[in-house]
Parts: sequence; C-alpha cells; structure tokens
Amino acid sequence: MILDKFKEKKPAVVTALRDASDAIYPSTNLEAISEDVVAALDNKNPQIKTETASFLSRCFSKCTTATLPKKMLKMFCTALLKTINDTTPEVREASYAALGMAMRVVTEKNIMPFLPDVDAIKMQKIKESCDKAVLLNAKGEPRSGGGSAVSKPAPAKAPEPKPVARPKTTAKSDRPKTAPAKSTSKKDTKGKGGGKKGGAAAGELPTESVLSDEAVEDKAGAVFPGDTLKQLTSANWKDRLAAMENITQTMKGMSKDEIPCQAVVKTVAKKPGLKDNNFQVLKLRIELITLLAKNAKFTKVSAECVLSDLVDKIGDVKQGKSVQECLSCIAEATSLEFICKEVIPLGFENKNPKNTAETLVWLAQAVKDFGLKLSVKPLITYIKKAFAATNPAVRASAITVTSVIYMYMGQQFRMFFEDEKPALLQQIDAEFEKVKGEKPPAPTRGVVAGGEVEEEEEEDEDAPKEEVNMADLIDRNDIGEKFTPELMESLVDKNWKIRKEAVEKISVILKEAKFINGNLGSLPEGLKVRLGDNNKVLVGLTIGICVTLATNMGPHCKAHIKTIGPALLGCFGDMKPLLRQQAVNALTLWTDQTSLLPLVECEALMDTLKMENPNLRIELLGWLTEKLPDHKKLPVEFRMCIPHLLSCLEDRNGEVRKKAQDAVVPFMIHTGYDSVFKATSKLKPASKDQIMAIIEKARGNLPAKPVKQVKKAASSSAVSKPVKDDYDEPEPAKSRPVSAALSDSGDAKPAKTVKGKGKAAPPPATSKKKKADEDTSPFMTLTETKEKRFKEEKALKVLKWNFIELRGEFIEQLRTQMEKNFNKTIMDQMFQTDFKLHIKAIESLMKCINSLHDETVGNLDLILKWFTIRFFDTNPSMLNKAIEYLREVFTMLSDEDYHLVELEASSFIPYLIIKVGENKDNVRREVRSIFKLICKVYPASKMFTFLIDGLKSKNSKQRMECLEELGCLIESHGINICQPTPAQALKTIAGNIGDKDNGVRNAALNTTVVAYMILQDKLFKFISLKEKDQSMLDERIKRAMKNKPAQAAVEERPRTAPQQQPQKPPSQSNMQRPHTAMPKSASSNSVKKEFALEVDDDQMSQPEMPKLYQYDLDELFQPVSLPSAGNRARPASPMRNMNSQDASSAVAMVISQITTSDITMCIQALTQIDEVLKDEEKAEVLSNHVDQLLLSMSMQIKMVYSTHMSSEFTSKDDVTRLYRCLLGTLLAIFQNSSLAKKASKDVLKDLVNSLITILLDNRLTSLEEGAQVIRTVNVMVVKIVEHADHTSVLSALIRLLQDCVTSETCTVKFIELIMKCVWKMIRMLPDIINDLNLDRILLDTHLFLKEFPSTSWKNRPSDLPLRTVKTVLHSLVKLKGAKIIQHMGSIESAENSEVKAYLQKILHNDPNAKNEWNEEQKTPRSTQKPKKLNKNTHDILAEIFKKIGSKENTREGLNDLYDFKKKYPDADLEPFLKKSSNFFQNYIERGLKNIEQEREGKVPSDFGVSVRSDNLQSTNDSSVGHQEKQQVDYYRERLKTLRARCGLDNEGKLETDITPVITKPPSPEPHIQVEIQAAEKEPEMPRSTSTTDVSELKQRLERIKKLAKS
Repeated sequence: MILDKFKEKKPAVVTALRDASDAIYPSTNLEAISEDVVAALDNKNPQIKTETASFLSRCFSKCTTATLPKKMLKMFCTALLKTINDTTPEVREASYAALGMAMRVVTEKNIMPFLPDVDAIKMQKIKESCDKAVLLNAKGEPRSGGGSAVSKPAPAKAPEPKPVARPKTTAKSDRPKTAPAKSTSKKDTKGKGGGKKGGAAAGELPTESVLSDEAVEDKAGAVFPGDTLKQLTSANWKDRLAAMENITQTMKGMSKDEIPCQAVVKTVAKKPGLKDNNFQVLKLRIELITLLAKNAKFTKVSAECVLSDLVDKIGDVKQGKSVQECLSCIAEATSLEFICKEVIPLGFENKNPKNTAETLVWLAQAVKDFGLKLSVKPLITYIKKAFAATNPAVRASAITVTSVIYMYMGQQFRMFFEDEKPALLQQIDAEFEKVKGEKPPAPTRGVVAGGEVEEEEEEDEDAPKEEVNMADLIDRNDIGEKFTPELMESLVDKNWKIRKEAVEKISVILKEAKFINGNLGSLPEGLKVRLGDNNKVLVGLTIGICVTLATNMGPHCKAHIKTIGPALLGCFGDMKPLLRQQAVNALTLWTDQTSLLPLVECEALMDTLKMENPNLRIELLGWLTEKLPDHKKLPVEFRMCIPHLLSCLEDRNGEVRKKAQDAVVPFMIHTGYDSVFKATSKLKPASKDQIMAIIEKARGNLPAKPVKQVKKAASSSAVSKPVKDDYDEPEPAKSRPVSAALSDSGDAKPAKTVKGKGKAAPPPATSKKKKADEDTSPFMTLTETKEKRFKEEKALKVLKWNFIELRGEFIEQLRTQMEKNFNKTIMDQMFQTDFKLHIKAIESLMKCINSLHDETVGNLDLILKWFTIRFFDTNPSMLNKAIEYLREVFTMLSDEDYHLVELEASSFIPYLIIKVGENKDNVRREVRSIFKLICKVYPASKMFTFLIDGLKSKNSKQRMECLEELGCLIESHGINICQPTPAQALKTIAGNIGDKDNGVRNAALNTTVVAYMILQDKLFKFISLKEKDQSMLDERIKRAMKNKPAQAAVEERPRTAPQQQPQKPPSQSNMQRPHTAMPKSASSNSVKKEFALEVDDDQMSQPEMPKLYQYDLDELFQPVSLPSAGNRARPASPMRNMNSQDASSAVAMVISQITTSDITMCIQALTQIDEVLKDEEKAEVLSNHVDQLLLSMSMQIKMVYSTHMSSEFTSKDDVTRLYRCLLGTLLAIFQNSSLAKKASKDVLKDLVNSLITILLDNRLTSLEEGAQVIRTVNVMVVKIVEHADHTSVLSALIRLLQDCVTSETCTVKFIELIMKCVWKMIRMLPDIINDLNLDRILLDTHLFLKEFPSTSWKNRPSDLPLRTVKTVLHSLVKLKGAKIIQHMGSIESAENSEVKAYLQKILHNDPNAKNEWNEEQKTPRSTQKPKKLNKNTHDILAEIFKKIGSKENTREGLNDLYDFKKKYPDADLEPFLKKSSNFFQNYIERGLKNIEQEREGKVPSDFGVSVRSDNLQSTNDSSVGHQEKQQVDYYRERLKTLRARCGLDNEGKLETDITPVITKPPSPEPHIQVEIQAAEKEPEMPRSTSTTDVSELKQRLERIKKLAKS
C-alpha cells in the first residue's frame, strides 16, 4: 500500500512514506514483502520504481548473509536487472545502489551467478555502489568491524594476485609461458594414444642404427653357414626351401638377445625375398619374420625392410592370412600406430585392389585386437578414398573399418561422413545400426601374458587399467574467433530477418567445423536469448544449433550447459508439440554429454517446475521420469524440487497429474522417501490424504537398487509386490491397507477428530438428537440371515470382502448390510469418525455376547468385517477395546465348538494378521493370543496358509510374528500342517533366514529348527540356502541339539516370560513369548539376567562333578594326592549348566542388540562385550558366539554406511563414536588369538567386505576424525589377515575376489584392495605354510578358475585377479614342491581341473621345485638307518633341547645344536622332534639357518626373527619356558579349585571366586612335548621332577574320570 503511494509528487509526503516504510520493515522480513516489492519494481510509474529500489537498498543494509538467502537474492536481482535498463536515470541509479548494497552483504562471489547478462559498464557502476555502501546494525548505526565488511566485497581486487602468482612459477623455469602446456600435452598424447597396448609406448620403442650390406653379411655369416646363405639365393627352389628350414631351426634355438634381428630380416628379404615364386619357400619366409617379431628385438628399422613386400602379398590367396598375422606381430613388437602409418599408404598405392581391400580388412581386425590406439583423423582420408574406389571389395572393406571404429567412438564418428552421397551414407548407417549398442571388445594383443616373467608382470601391472578417452583421439577446432561482435549484434537485432541470417551463419560455421572445443565466445548468451524468441522459426533453428553444438563439442558441453540448459527447458512450454519435442531431444543430447548436476546446481529444474504452464510441466516431468532412474545420485539441492512436484500432483490438468505421479518414484530414488514425506506437512489438509496415498503407493515401487530401465509408478500390479525399501525410512513401515484407508475412506480418518476441539463438538449435538428419537429396539436382530449374505457374495452380487486398499464402496456396502440387523443407535456409533463412539459401540457389542448370544453368532460375519475397518484406525484405546472384544467372542465360540465359516475367516483373518505387525508389544501379544483361540474354531492348516501369506508383507515385525506363530503350529501339530505342501512351506520359511531384519532372521531360524527336530536331515531336501544362511542354520541347530535335554525341565517351570517381556528388545525373536499358540522349543528359553553381560561367578551353588576330560590337563605338573571315595560329593543340581546356559543366552541377547538402528543401544552392547573381552577367562564365554558377534558387527557397519552416514538426523559425532566402538571391539577380538581363530570363512568374508567398503567411503573425509577411522580400518584388516585362522582368511579372500569379479557393480578400487590382502597372505606363506589346509585352498582356487578360466580373461580390461590367484598357486608350489599335487583330493575330477594343469606346468618349468622334490625323496633313503645314539650323546642332545626350551638359554641351545649337528652329522633328531608341532620344527630350522649364515658372515640378523619386509609380528619363541611355567601353575591352581568345589580335597576349600569357563592359554608349547617324549623314550635316564609329576597326574586323573562316570 505504501509503495503504491510513492507516486505522490509532494516531497513532504514522499519523505513521510519513506520514514513509514523504514519503520515497518523491522517488524517483518524480506520474504514477507518480497512479492509486493517485486510488483512495485515492475510498476509503470518511474517514481514508484525509484523509491522501491531505494527502500530495498535500505533493507539490504540491515541484512546479513543468513537473512538474505540465495532464494530471495535471486528474486530481487532478477527484478533489479530489469530496472537498471530503465529509461529513467533515477531508476537506474537507485537500482545500482540496491544491487551494490546486496553485493556488499553477500560478497561478489555469491551474487555474480545472479548477474549473468550485465555488461561491463553497468557492472562497474554496481561495484562502485558496493564500495560506497555502508552496512547498518539493528539500531541503524554503522556496524562495528566495518573494516572487515568493507574488505569482503573486494573480490574486484581479488583476481590481482592470480596473474602475479602464475608468472612467478613460470619465471623459475626460464621458458615461455606456453612451454609447459605443450610438454604436458605431448606427454598426455603419448600416454593415451600410444600406451603399452602396442607393445611399448612410442617413446620407449627399441631403436637401432641401419646396418650396411657388409655388416649384414658379416653378422649373417657368423650365425649361418656359408652354404645356407648361398642356397638362400639359389635358383633351385628346393635349395631355397632347405636354407629357410635351416635358418628357422637356428632362430628357434637362439635367445632373444642372441638373434641379430636386422641382419636376419635383411638376409631373408634379399632377392628373391618375399617375392619368391615358390609358395612353400615364401610361406617359410613370412613365418620366419613372424617368429622374429615375436622372439627377437624387432625394431622399426627391421619393419621398414619388409613392410612394402608384405603389403604386396597381403592379397595373395595362399599367403594372405600369414601376412596379416605377420603384420599384427610386427605391430606388437613396435606399435600399431607406426604400422598403420606405413601399411595403409602402401596398401592404397598398390595397384592391385585386392591388396587394398585386404589391407583394410587387416586394419579392422587390428583395431579389435589392439584397441583404438591410433589417431583417427588421418584414417578418414583413406577411408573416403576407399569409398570412391571402383572395386566393390574395397568399398565393402572400408565400410567394415568404419563400423569397427564406430563401436569405439559412437555417433561422433558419423560426422566425418555427412558430406557423402545419400546412397553411401545409407550403407554406412545400416552398418552402424548392426553394431549400435555393442561394447568394443577388450584388447587381446599388446599385453604381456601373466605369469611368464615376473619383471614383465610388474611393468604391465597397470597396463590393463589404462583407459583411452575417445574424445582425445579427435582433433578439435577452436572457432571462438569466428563469433565476432558484429555477428553477435546481428543475433540480437530487432529485425527478425537479420536475426535469422545470423542464426544461419552460425549454423554454417558449426557444420564446417565438425569437432570443436569449448571456446564459443559470447555465442551461448546469444543463443539463450534466441531460444526465447517470439518467432518460432528462429526458435526451431536455434534448437537445431544447440543439437549441433552438443554433437560437435562432446564433453566440452559442460562449460555451457548452465547457460543453454535453462533456455531449452523454457522451450518445453511452447504451444507447438514439434518444437517441444525438438527441445526435449536437444536437452537430452546435452545431458548425455554432461549430466543433470549443473541444472540442479543452478536451480534451473526448480525454477522451471515452478512455472504453472501445463505443457512445460508435462514435458519436463516426462523427461525427468526417463532420466532420473539411471542417473547417478543427485545432490541435496534436488530436494528443493519436491514441493513443486507435490503441487503438480494437485494440478488442474489431468495429464500433469499423471506425469507427476509417474515421476514420484524417480524423484524418491534421489531424495528418499523421508524428504518427500516431510514436504507433505506443508500441504493443505484437504489434499494431503490423497497425495499421501500416491506417495505410499510409490514407496512400494522403489527399487532395491538403481534399475537400468524406467519403472513406471503407475503400474497397478507393482503395488502388491513386496519390494524391500532400501531408502530412508523415518518410522516402521505400516501395512498396505493402512495408507490406503487413510486416502480413500472418509470414515477411516479419526486423526481429524482428535486434533482439533472444533471437531469434537458434533458428538454432543448428535446425543441431544438421540434423546428426542432414541431407538429402543434390541441392538441386533436376525432379520437377514447369514446364509443369505453368503449366497449373495458367492454369486458376486456384492463386493467380495478382499481388498488391498480400503475404499468407500466397501464401507457403504457394509453399512447397508448392517442396517437390516442392527438398530439405529449402534449404527450411528459404529459409523462415526469419533473413536469414543467406536468404543461405546464395542462396549455395547460386548454386552450382547451374553444377552444376545444367538444374534451375535448370526451376525458374526458383519461384526468381524466391521472390526477389519477399525484395524485401520490408529487410536490405541479403541484398538485395545477391539482386541478385548475379539478375545471374548472367540472364547465364547470355542466353548460352543463353533466352526468358523470360510467366508468369515477370509474376510477377517488377513486383516488381523496385519495387526500382529504393530509397534506395541502388548498389541502383538494379544493378537497372538487371538490366533490361538482362532485355531480352536478354524482348521489350523488353513490358518497356516494365511500366516504364510503374511510373510509377503513389507513390515518386518509382521513377518517375524508370523514366522514364530508358524513355528508354534509346526511344533504342536506336526509337519503335515504345512500348506500347500511341507516342501513349499519350508522353502518359504527358510527363505527368510537371509532377511535383512535381525528379528525376522531369528524367527525363521527358530521355525526351521523346529522343523528339523521333526524331519532331521530330510529337511535339507526341501530347502536350498546360500552358504552364509546355511552356516547360521547349522549353528542354530547345534545349539538347539545341545539344549534339547534341558527342554523338559524348562517347560515344567512356571512361565516367567511375561515378567521378562518388558525387558525384551524388539530385535530379539528367539526368546519365548507369552500367550503364543503353542509352547515353543528349547531354543526359546527365557533369560533370567538383566541385559548387562556378566558371567555368573556364584560360588554358593553346588556344582556337578566337573567333566575333567573336557579340559586339556596333560600338561599339569603339580602332584595331586588321591582323594578318598567317601568324601566325594555328587550333587545332582543342574545349576552349573543353567548358569552356563544363562550366560550364553545373555551373550546372544547382547549380541542381538548390536544390530539395532539405535546408536546408543548399540554402543552400550559393544561396551558390555568389550568389558568381557578385557578378562581372558570371561572372554572364553564368547568362544561359541564369535561368528554371531562378527556377523552382527558387520551388519552394523553396513547400516552405518548405508543409513547413518546419509541421514540428516544422525549426528556425525555419533557416527564417529559408533565407528570407534565397532573397530575397538573388533581389534580386541582379533587380538585374542583363541577367539580370532574361531571366525569362520563366510563370516570373515562378510566382515572384510564391510571394512573395505568403509575404506572406499569418500564421506568419511567430511568427518572430523574420518582420517583416524580410515587408519583404524586399515589396521583392522591387517589384524584379521594376521591373527585369524590363515586357511579361513585366505579362502575368504579368494571367494570374495571371485564374487567381486562376478559383480558388475564392483569397483576396480575395491578389487584392488582385496588383491592387496591376498598379496599380503602370499608374503606370509613361508611362515604359515604348515598351518594351512592346502586341500581347502586348492579347492577355492579351483572354483575360481572353474568360473573364470584363463581363456575368459582375454575380453576383460584387466587380468590382475587371475594373476593373483595363480601367484598363490605358484607360491604354494615353491614352498611345497611336488607334494602339492597330493592335496587335490577335495577337487572333483581333478584331472580336468585347470589348477592341476597349472601346478604341473610350474613343476615342469621350475627346476628348483624338481630338485627340491628329488632331495626330499633322497633324504628319507639316506636317513632310513640313522646312526643310533649312545647314552652319552643322547644326554647331550636332551640337555641341548632343554636349553632351547628355556627363555634365557634359547640362543645358546641353538648354537650348541648347530655344533652338535656339525660334529655328529648322522645323529637322529627324529625322536626329539616328531611329536612336536610344525611350528617348533620350523623355528629350530630357521634358527639353525640363521646361525649358519651368521657364521659365514652373510646375514648378521638375530636367529629368532625371520627376515621379512612385511609388518607381521614375529613369534616370541624365546618365552616358551616362561609360558610353560605359567601354564603349569595355572592348571595346578584350577585343579585345586575344582577338587575343593567337588569335595575331593580334605585339606581345605578355596575361597576364590571361580569362573565356570576355563580359558586355556592360546599358545602351543612344543618344547614341553619334546622333553616329555625324550624322557619316555629313554627310561634309564634320570627323570626330572616335572616329568614325574605328569606321569603320576595322568594316572590319578584317569581314576578320577572313572569315579566320575560311576
């Protein structure tokens, strides 16, 4: 209002209006007044525009970057850009001042994107205004620290340091400024164009000087006898043939360095040379050149001697193929580009058209073999020349070459031939169409074969990864200078004819230029204006230019899409369909060359979607529906489009609404469901329900991963498919009918009445009306019988009560049916929207159970249908009342032996099953109790069918509860209850073992175990599981079988589950639930403990006789007196077993909490696990749960990666804290050697997969401690490789490598990290070879090579995985020699295995392996009859081994042993070593070798550490004696404690706290075994005290065992 009054001319009034407007502004904000200000700036009155711009400038002076966001800045800048072009000077000056003030506030950098078309003069004025502008604070005073504000807008001066900095760096090099750029481009060209594909890079090709004829004769004479050279030039073809055969044999017997290649080539090429008339001799000459190209140092000089003659013979019928192969071999030896440059001109100079055609045929094949590693532009001249040839074979060969190159370059290549005749162009297009969409074959030549020479492997390691950008093979033109200022001025001329001429000139320039770079001068701005031209002919021509630009520039479009893209989007709203389609095609070309990212960043999509133009919205939404599903993830700015998408869903145009519905799923793929759900909160209540229904429906169609084809959201069949939602879910998913009911049913909207008081007013009004005419008749009658309704439903006269979405016609039909048998009072209560009236109606129905018993039974079908509608309501009070009624009515029906009719069951049970997926535990518990009652009035087998169907739901809680109920039914009714057949039902149940939800997995495992208890091993005939799922099932079966004897005792106890139920976490589903249909198996025992994981140390309980035979007590050295049998206590209490079982259950419960999505709960669970790991004795309780623990932690790592890292609602500090806890616990596990060894192959594979996924997560860099997390993960992977079971780790890595190669989505970096782990294992092989299960390793390598044989790697860009696996085999052969063949027993048909063939090849080619095997075979012969040691020598040797076993004298013992072996080389050490571990034997062997080298002065290293470059920890074998003593003391104390607990010792009871789990020290003690063995072999030797103790102890323990069994 005030802005409009600025048109007043009186100064006093204008001044008063200014003061008023300035006074009003502090009470509002820019967003509130934005529309009025923009409208005022567009006013016709110049004074209003002037004063409005001045007012806006004053408002800006009080703003900050926070109060002046980009959205508002863009709006005001757009309006002010119009006013700076106004004809009135005052308006322009005020606009400059406003823009300058805005620049001062947000800085030049942030405002420049919104000032795209401002010329230099106007921009200078804006910057001057910016320099003069003064920012004010809230009080209207200049801001403190204004100096900093003044310095901020100095970006005008900021570019000054840039030109200063650059000359400094170039000045140091003392070269012109362009010199570095040229050298860099040369390097790039060499690296990309002439890389190792052609054998070696162009700059690395071997060179040599040209030999004279005399030198050639001298070198040839030195290699070949004189007779041979004479025969070579003989007129008799037989002599020439014999000479060639001799030369060929000589060359085959020489090495690469010995062959004088140039001399031999020139000798063979001497007259008659390659023009020999005899085809046999000619064939040998060509084959010899081929041999030299393969096996000699073949240079360009040698090639130039024979290329001309070879081209002459390329068209020969008999020798053509040999010549082509020879040319390819020469190309491998030199480079493809060099050979093509020489051969192609020779082929076209040749007068024989057959030679020309075959030259082109060879070129086509060479490109396929080597890849497109040559410049294309020089070839075009020859290809066009071939097109003009009269010989049809030459033309056909040229077309073949073009089709091959087209596979590499695509549509860009066609531009070279647009000037050809239409008939020829048609042939070319037909040939292009044949190969369209085909991927170019992987190069097969120019790559050194893996496994031949180790040096070549290292050099070529990166060669397969080399990628060539096809755009770089095209020479592009710079046409920026052709778009002169005069041409650009004519492009914006007022006369449309002049503009058209300018557009046509531009079109001609682009067509002539073909391929251009990104330098277009000011052309993009001019085209942008023309795309909005009123003349539609000019718009069409301009769109054509845009298409040409996209094709000609290729990837260089990226620099201009932010200018051209928005203008093309504006053309989507044109009235002419043809023009719209042209614009869509043009923009598609531009985005194909770049992406949608620039359009999102410049907010072009949001601004276009905002326009209320139906044509524009239809085209844009349809275009986005096609582009978005296959596009890479767009940034968060794309979410700004969501409100406009929702507004399109409400558009009055039906086609717009349809397109918007189709676009919901593609939008959700990039924004997630959560963002769309939040945006609906700003919708009007009237339209929110309908839009929510569309969104929920689209949510079900979200793909589990990005799909390649567009999946329409409008597909009605897709609604019923249970698609897992991998996108963000703010709350647990509800069942399908819930969302549907909210959208389509007017009666199913209780939320509206709950929210507002105004909605609660109608019930009192209706109650007053009821007093006036109250219906006093009975609530229910039998006016219409149940049978009649069943007949109508069977005859399809009414709608069948079976729906996915609850619609109004179902509710209306039920109301009509109930009105005949229910009175008006209860009907009004039942079909109101107020939940309080629903509760009253249910209370009335509960009274009718007894008072109107027959009527209740007669109307049961209607009552149950009404309750299905109420299940869609969300009020908990009403729901609890409904469940209470259902429990009472089904109890009454079961007491009367009522049988539920099929139509009653089918219209009610499916919707009751939906409620078993409720979030509240009490609701799920009550629904399960109703299931139990229903089974009394309805066949359990049919109930089973409904529960199986319930597994299709997306609600994980519903699936979990259904699975548990199915387990109860199978346990109580047997396996025959499974419908339709046990095989199909069990297959469906077992399929849920791999579910991503922990509760569902546990429930599926429990149910499958119940079936196993009945079927035993027959179960596995019905189900087929993945390897990981099978291992989980096997573990659960073992646990169940172990707990089976205690089942009866557990079930006889009073049910304590209801008391424990509130403590039970929702994710734990393998514990017993109260009120289930039938009692559950032993695997569902309740847990007495709190969630804190504490091992029970109760010393007051009376344990059973300990099973001593379970512990390794053979190494105890403390003498024990034999107890009297009378003092033996043999309590029968099972408390010890129960305590152990409770501890195991508590462990399982805490581990299950690790997989929760609640970060706090997960960290608490990890903390408890960490506390247990700190105590070595308590950590043993985790030994049976290692796989479960590692699998849970792996799942949590995946959840952090996929959910928490991308969630806006999860603090990054919490994510870092969770990562720290997870990695810390993992480190603790793998530092405990006994626990680390228990990890299975499949679990290790999954864990390594998760950890490497974290390593490649770029989002970690945004975290404050992201770098530390990455370092910790690196350490963690190394710890796994070092400390876990080596066989399992190596098998897991090979299997993971196999899966990665199989996967199309696996990145090269991921595969590289897996291979690095395998390489580390390869370096460890010499030290761990004796610990490996070689049968398993060979089996895994066999499976890898079976799926990916060596021949299949020719079409792959890199064969490094294959070479890695073969290196494993190669290393095993090096270490084991020929013995490795004995470990192939696990491989089926080993004779046909590629593994065996490769092993035999290595053994055949490796003389060291042969010699090693021969030595191993000879050694037993030479030591079959070792010299027997006398008593004195035996004593010396025993003393030496005793020294080796002690910590202090280890080195001295090894030195003595070395001297002993020197003195007695025939002495037999086998009695001392044969029962010791391989580790101990290797330790002694290494020590002796190190001493030998040390004495010879070769390696001055310590004998106890093996010399290795990796970071593996060496085993501290010198501490064995100390560990031995600790172990003996440890077991002595434990035995005393056990004896005291069991009443076997009268000397006193220990009062120490005993942990029921005994942890054995993890490290083996081989030295003790050696001493015991030596003592037992020589009875006459004096025995040590410890040896005597062991002998007595063994006898006494045997007696204790017998007593325990009696």
